Amino acid sequence: MPNIILVARVGFALCVLGILWLALDPQPITTAALFDLDKLNHLAAFMVLALLLDYSFPLSERFWLKWLPLLGFGALIELLQLLGGYRLFEWGDILADASGLIVYLALRPRLRALLDPKLGLIPS
Repeated sequence: MPNIILVARVGFALCVLGILWLALDPQPITTAALFDLDKLNHLAAFMVLALLLDYSFPLSERFWLKWLPLLGFGALIELLQLLGGYRLFEWGDILADASGLIVYLALRPRLRALLDPKLGLIPS
């Protein structure tokens, strides 16, 4: 189990750094119009962050201790974008972040049932 915790924590840190870079870059990477779905990107990013944070601290069942800081991270990104002067603060982005957490929580039992045996966390 310690290996998956380390992998999840490193993955979480790398994702946080990557998301910060993408969110604060004054010249963000542009995608084809078909894939320019900002709110869906927020939702997916926060689902991944929630999954990695869940596996970073697998024994903690106090969900709010995991997810509340993630919402704070989303709000911090929006504030930094506003202060940077080249992006906007969007409440819709924070709502999309929260939606990612809610979707993860809804999918969590199935994801954990699927992933835990493969990761050696519970007998298969």
